[in-house]
Amino acid sequence: MASLMRESHPLTLKVMRLSRPTLADSRALPMDSSTAVLAQALREAEQNRPTASGQIFSDLQLSDAQLPLDAFPLSEALVLPRTFGTMFLGETFSAQMCICNESAFVVRDVAVNVVMQTATQQVPLLDNGATQLAAGQPLNVQVAHEIKELGTHVLGCTITYLSAQGEHRTLQRSFRFQAANPLVVKTKVNHLERDVLLEVQVHNATHATLVLERLRFEPSSPFAAEDLNAPHGDTALLWGGSAGFMQPGDARQYLYRLRAPVASEEASVEQERAVQYATALGKLDILWRGAFGSVGRLQTSQLLRKSPGMFLIEVDKAEIGKTDIAKDPSVTLETPFCVRARVRNVSENAMTVLATVDANKHPLVMPCGPTRHDLGDLAVGEAREICLEFLPLAAGVQRFGAMMFVDSVSGYTRELGHLLEVFVA
Repeated sequence: MASLMRESHPLTLKVMRLSRPTLADSRALPMDSSTAVLAQALREAEQNRPTASGQIFSDLQLSDAQLPLDAFPLSEALVLPRTFGTMFLGETFSAQMCICNESAFVVRDVAVNVVMQTATQQVPLLDNGATQLAAGQPLNVQVAHEIKELGTHVLGCTITYLSAQGEHRTLQRSFRFQAANPLVVKTKVNHLERDVLLEVQVHNATHATLVLERLRFEPSSPFAAEDLNAPHGDTALLWGGSAGFMQPGDARQYLYRLRAPVASEEASVEQERAVQYATALGKLDILWRGAFGSVGRLQTSQLLRKSPGMFLIEVDKAEIGKTDIAKDPSVTLETPFCVRARVRNVSENAMTVLATVDANKHPLVMPCGPTRHDLGDLAVGEAREICLEFLPLAAGVQRFGAMMFVDSVSGYTRELGHLLEVFVA
């Protein structure tokens, strides 16, 4: 069939994928002295029919404790790839193409067009101008394409030329290979009040060792990302030395905190809704290296979450007296203290809100003041502050402040499990 192809076309096309070489396997195997009869027969066969390397068995015993470098199963010779093999998502496919005129005549107007065909698109890689090839003259070109899709890829090559008889002819060849996913990324979303805790698991799905050099999360608006994997900024513990090595089947887990903008009195209802109803969290950008330093980069699609939504009545802020609970989280046993809470209407209509404190749900921190507070009319986006008094009756960390908010206009009701947690000393 190859001879027919040469007869039908004066040009031949050869394509070799440009990839990192591999180390050749050593043919010398250690010989066990217990199988002396078999070893002698193989020695004779080796002398009568020598191999390319000249030796198939070494004189080393299997029981030798220290073996020299010659006994290492990998030799110093490098082997070029024999096939296209399997490409991975995020790698760059590179190929060397050689078009040679094997006829005895000059071939004119040689034009080469190369495309990469996937399941969804056709990407042009090369479209050079017409050139002339003398008898025996080769034309070498290189093409490259970043793998961004999974599945079957077809490298299509079309060569047009003007034969010695003045006939316009076309030579077409196609080369098929598969693109697999090297890393399997799984995520889990946890809500922490207005913030989001994002757990990321990266699994090595290949049959080779990979080295992770970088894993960066790019948040979407309105979130800001905090990397909890290196709290002191020391990334050497994550990527330095052997920490980034992933054997086949290994998995690594990472944690990020996505912080929403701090709620303020000036923030509009639309801004608050944009935070609560945001579904897009961001993208992961992963950089790794394979055998002989081959580079791969993978960027995930937009990571999504199920929106937690928002209540029509929100408690924007609650603090003990004039001191933020985060700075001074303790109160004194059997000593009344005041909590200032700011209640906000985040609905689309005006409300008339009545707030009630539940005295039975948290009996260890009892309300000692009025339990009913009429907030009056609240326009859309308007907030109003109320002062609540409580009496701690037990030491330790206590939750308190179960409340109910009722809109007398629409009948909307919201129950709040607790306002704060406080340490009672």
